[in-house]
Amino acid sequence: MQKIKTEKFWHIMLLILLGICLLPILRLALYNHSSADDYSYGCMARWAWIDTHNLLSVFGAVLQKVRDIYFSWQGSYSAIALFALQPSVFGEGWYKLTTYLVLGIFLFATFHFCRRIATVLGGSKRTGDIVACVMVILCIELLPSPVEGLYWWNGATYYVVFYALFLIQASELFLMAAKENCSAGKTIGLCVLGAVISGGNYISALLLMEVTALCLVYCVWKKKKATGKLMCVFIVTLICFLVNCLAPGNAVRQATFEAWSPVRAVLYSYHEAYTQMVAWTSPLVMLGQVFLLPFLWRFSALGEKKRSGIWGYPAFAGIVFSLFASSFTPTLYTYGSVGAGRIQNIRYFFWILVCMAMELTAIGLVKEMMAGLLAPEKRDRIDDFPEQMYGRYAGLFFAAILFLGAFFAGNTVLADDTRDLVSVTAFKSLYSGEARQYDKEAQARTYLLLSQESNPVLEPYSCKPELLFWEDIKADPGDWVNVAVARFYRKETVQIRE
Repeated sequence: MQKIKTEKFWHIMLLILLGICLLPILRLALYNHSSADDYSYGCMARWAWIDTHNLLSVFGAVLQKVRDIYFSWQGSYSAIALFALQPSVFGEGWYKLTTYLVLGIFLFATFHFCRRIATVLGGSKRTGDIVACVMVILCIELLPSPVEGLYWWNGATYYVVFYALFLIQASELFLMAAKENCSAGKTIGLCVLGAVISGGNYISALLLMEVTALCLVYCVWKKKKATGKLMCVFIVTLICFLVNCLAPGNAVRQATFEAWSPVRAVLYSYHEAYTQMVAWTSPLVMLGQVFLLPFLWRFSALGEKKRSGIWGYPAFAGIVFSLFASSFTPTLYTYGSVGAGRIQNIRYFFWILVCMAMELTAIGLVKEMMAGLLAPEKRDRIDDFPEQMYGRYAGLFFAAILFLGAFFAGNTVLADDTRDLVSVTAFKSLYSGEARQYDKEAQARTYLLLSQESNPVLEPYSCKPELLFWEDIKADPGDWVNVAVARFYRKETVQIRE
């Protein structure tokens, strides 16, 4: 019974659970194949690789693609470079690495972020890992559009990868503001990373701008020594963000949509934030927060065991929710809508982060209120309150959490009106054999596309796995996907057999 109250026990258990959740997702990735924009953005790099097998030529083609798209369609220079370097440039067999690379970066970023925050708040790295495990499981299993977030290179790198980089940058900015131990070399690294993120999707770039500005204001207010270095990071990030926003190609793309006014976009951002808050705060998300309560309570920096004023907590909660709302502003302003599922993916990720931040805020508020009610000699015992509260009933507490978790997770499997957990969906595709069949048919297509046939006619897929299939060519050779595939493989035309 004593063992289940230890962080070490739950650290190991959650890592095992995370591994179980990831296993079918990663296994399914072995059957993954290119789709849609992967062909249009990767064609120049593929031509360079096929013609020369020289990486310098490939990078030259990537830079040319960045330049072309920057002036003709969008200013996201960092993202375009990643699009152009999609794995199947070097052979279709390499595309299966997509999920491994995306998940690897996301896992590293989430664990790095949680460890940094735990350090800043007086907790242990092990506690940070526990929080990270819960966050990753919730993020992956309940992902709004898993095919766009985990298996499609173009959608996953544009949003998930740049959100992961945002987490890394934000954690280092928080550490810089709190600890003031940032070296010149690290400052340069943060400037470079800020420039990279600013050249990605506008949601991650905007969030980074806001977080950097808030950290800078905090440092100025507290007269921190890191103010000058943080100012350098902010200026570089701002300049690169403007380079992205002011690209000539953005005006071309904007002309195809009906934009909203800035004021309307900002106001509706709060409405959309509330709507998604209700939709995404599922029983499993709330259960995860309850599970983390005794671990987060131990963060010694929360509440500081003295009553110094409680109004900062609701103000902080308002700022955090406003950051979440701001994630809707770029697409509302540009498109007049919240955007595709791949965009919702990182908003959902950020909402899980917001939930954890709100829980920490509530804990800090309660601890500070308790400090005002307790005698000075008893305030040091506030951090041990969870131990005193559930004591011998820790087993019952965690058993109830596990039972409810199994119940809610099982409901997603059995109910017809809810989507399966992503791991369950992946397992079903593997077990039914549809993933293997899809891979077999995709390989047959690739063989024909690599042949000498100038106008290949491809067979339609007999099965389209939910997590692997994104978009296909049409019977019309003039469809944009058909044209992209034809250019990628240097064919005159490509079409599907009717």
